Amino acid sequence: MRVLHTSDWHLGHEMHTYKRHDEFDDFFRQLTAIVGRHQPDVLLVSGDVYHSAVPSTATQTMYTEAMLALHEACPTMEVIVTAGNHDSASRLEVDRSLWRHFKVHVVGGIPRTSEGTAFDSLIFHIAGKGIVAAVPHVFRQNFPPPADGSADRQKAFYQGLLNRVGEVNADRLPVVLMAHLAVSDILSGRQPYEAGGQDYLPLSVLGEGYDYAALGHLHSPHEVPSGNPHVRYAGAPLAITFNEEYEHSVTLVEVQAGTAPVVEVLPLSLLRPVKTIPEEAVAFEDALAALAALPDDDPCYIRLNVRTTLGLPPDASEQALRVTHGKACRFCTFRIVDERRPGVSRESVDITPDEFRQMDPLEITRRYLLQRGLPTEEFMEMMQQTLNMIEEEKAR
Repeated sequence: MRVLHTSDWHLGHEMHTYKRHDEFDDFFRQLTAIVGRHQPDVLLVSGDVYHSAVPSTATQTMYTEAMLALHEACPTMEVIVTAGNHDSASRLEVDRSLWRHFKVHVVGGIPRTSEGTAFDSLIFHIAGKGIVAAVPHVFRQNFPPPADGSADRQKAFYQGLLNRVGEVNADRLPVVLMAHLAVSDILSGRQPYEAGGQDYLPLSVLGEGYDYAALGHLHSPHEVPSGNPHVRYAGAPLAITFNEEYEHSVTLVEVQAGTAPVVEVLPLSLLRPVKTIPEEAVAFEDALAALAALPDDDPCYIRLNVRTTLGLPPDASEQALRVTHGKACRFCTFRIVDERRPGVSRESVDITPDEFRQMDPLEITRRYLLQRGLPTEEFMEMMQQTLNMIEEEKAR
């Protein structure tokens, strides 16, 4: 089975209030060309389709047009989309009956019946080529209680699902498991998306019985653990924070039952990469000089790396913006290293009233935490969960 694996699109994301519609359009052009060239049996989108539980109409339209273009590029290809922690499960699923006419299958939540978990609704047969078991993001406490009374609901759920796959897989076709969660990866040393909040789990929680696990949630493309082709994060196609200054890609996988998958990483070109300059923190005036020396035709997003003991001038952002006049780059923020607190850095979060009115609650929360020098992960996870719960209640 030929699988094209991608995740964490975060459609609708803004980089420090800069709109990114053209960047997402550029990604979809590349993805559509990849689909047309490789003709995969199935395209897997492992969560976080949208950046917000309430995406704008323009963002939803972009998603619809992109999915239709992907179908036209390979009409025989199945597409399976699962919800991530940034998505509203009900909003993502609202048109799923219509999407089936275009071979697009959407899984927002875990369906249940009076008899228990409806595992069969999470299992997709790919035209005699293989089977996909698709699990959306679910908070640990919300997994259904296992019938055997096991304490680890999450692990029992995954193993129960894979056991059911084994029962219906009479031809012993290759099995792919989709999941949106943070699996421990002690070998790579990579860090999670800083504003998403992570609860790392051992790889064993996914159970046994799959040939390839197509994961989403972490934004750097990598295998778990390093060198293991059976479990992989496809990574985000665009940089969502300034900590994601690495090559972004999608993953093409040839999956066969009982053997190691053959993985091919397909790099993506970024319309506007992120860049922190200079590499080492310097005085404010020297950082401005580094910005001025940046080539005029470099279209990247810029974070200036500044070392200070007295803080930045009140008009620091205005000075940086004046330096970028006539340049293709987009100044976003400062990384501030306080010499009075060795090893501690934070981002400047200066915004205008108009920018504040346009921000969603998550971005406001993130910037407040950064300004205070507080850890973002746990608070952002709770905020995201609260917003999703509100959205789900409104949709009922």
